[in-house]
Amino acid sequence: MKSQPSFIDIGVNLTHDQLLNNLDKVINDMIDANINNAIITSSCIDETYKALEIIDKYPSIFYTTVGFHPHNSKDFKESNVTIIKELLNNKYVVAIGECGLDFYREYSTKYEQVSCFEHHLSLASETKKPLFLHERDAFNEFYDMLKNHSDNLQNFVVHCFTGNKSNLKKYLDLGAYIGITGWITDPNRGSHLKNIIKFIPHDRIMIETDAPYLIPHNINFKHDGTNQPAYLHYVAEAVALSMGLEINYLSIITRENTKRFFNLI
Repeated sequence: MKSQPSFIDIGVNLTHDQLLNNLDKVINDMIDANINNAIITSSCIDETYKALEIIDKYPSIFYTTVGFHPHNSKDFKESNVTIIKELLNNKYVVAIGECGLDFYREYSTKYEQVSCFEHHLSLASETKKPLFLHERDAFNEFYDMLKNHSDNLQNFVVHCFTGNKSNLKKYLDLGAYIGITGWITDPNRGSHLKNIIKFIPHDRIMIETDAPYLIPHNINFKHDGTNQPAYLHYVAEAVALSMGLEINYLSIITRENTKRFFNLI
């Protein structure tokens, strides 16, 4: 496996019990698959603290984010802004998020989500830290809010992009990076991505597993349905094929983009 090209997973939910309860094997499989680094996605402040505990044990492999997923917007308080700012001083906390809007499942009300997201956008404008963004069934509101702040933002990535060509063009025109997951391998939900990701500039594409979710459909062996960073190669293969790129070239550009975007040490 070591002969495979190396990649960086920009989004893995490593604090999720499905991965955390089997952490040593998950990390060993990841290393064996030549996935050199990963950004642990945090969806609340408690998850950032959990991620930092993992990072203490594996400081050369992992980084994390800090922020409130739209599902958790109901738990956000203005006093959390100070805590987020303090955590951003940690060199392993490399982005604000996962944050944004999700009107598909309104675990938090639209009002709570919009208010919470506005705080995250203001934080990113002030600190110039990268934004790790989530949008589902909320494109118009999400885009308008992002556009209002875009001139003051340093870097922002639309994580797990699933939208259409028009959405993609609008994001790119704002200067967004685009994160592609195993969604692209889903014949029912993601086949449209194969035809539009070729429009993503080579210096603004990154790849991710979103493990333990969104296991790639092009995996060619029996598995338990739990996605993990070691499976990032299957996302890479689908992306390379759709963009007409050599896999080694995709490895180079996605690693360079990720290091530049997150300012990895």
